Amino acid sequence: MDWNYIKSFLAIVETGNLEQAAQKIRVSTTTVFRHIHALEEQTGSRLFDRIRGQYHLTDTGNEMLVPARQIMNSFDTISTHVAGADTDLGGLVRLTAPTSFSYFLLPDCIAKLHQRWPEIQVELLASNLEFNMTQRYADIAIRVAANPPDHLVGTEVRKIEWGIYGATGKYTPDGLDTMFDHTFIGGAGNLVGHATFKWLDQHIRKPYKQRTDDLIAMAQLAHAGCGLACLPADLARPGLQLLAKLPDVPANRLWVLTHPDLRHISRIRETMRWISKSLKNDPRLNLAQT
Repeated sequence: MDWNYIKSFLAIVETGNLEQAAQKIRVSTTTVFRHIHALEEQTGSRLFDRIRGQYHLTDTGNEMLVPARQIMNSFDTISTHVAGADTDLGGLVRLTAPTSFSYFLLPDCIAKLHQRWPEIQVELLASNLEFNMTQRYADIAIRVAANPPDHLVGTEVRKIEWGIYGATGKYTPDGLDTMFDHTFIGGAGNLVGHATFKWLDQHIRKPYKQRTDDLIAMAQLAHAGCGLACLPADLARPGLQLLAKLPDVPANRLWVLTHPDLRHISRIRETMRWISKSLKNDPRLNLAQT
């Protein structure tokens, strides 16, 4: 039985979706579908029921789940032990980071990393999804979270504060209270439950004309003059002006993390140090006018 079939099987179990499973293990959806079909042929039974686009384990699939995880864990143990013996500063480092950091902050950091260690190759996985670090989908994770997952180790790099931003030149920063006389861009989807947008819902004086579930899109809407936006400092793009700080909103906590078995690998250790130092000292993460 091909271990790639097991990898695809577990990816669908974790995501419940063919497209997300393919993204998780960095192959095409066709490959994942082919792996599952081959696995079902080998076992002689259907492993998933597809209901409204979501994949649900059948009874046979549930019976296969435990041994499949045992097989994958065996491969992971071999992989991490072999990788752990690697002291060469050359080689591949898989880095996962939120889209905002991947688009705006990490390119400069990675370019300077290559100047310092030209033999290190970086695979940047720009995603807000949580990658399974124990299965080596990524070696290093940059995450904004209150606390890191228990199975990862690393450093809290810094805190990132929130502010109210508007298109440069369109608004006057007259203080927090006066800002609520203007129209804001509201949160949608997962952002609705975020502490910042719960706070905003309690303070606005005008109904929302636009909402979005993505902070990058919110920053772009504010830049276009659609209204004011509550944003963390890392989303303060050129053309946006800080109008007021949000003292009642907890700052984001930025972490650089890895799996415990990988932290002593030279290329991963040095890449983590470089990224941590760069982000800690990056002035673009300071809450200031732009």
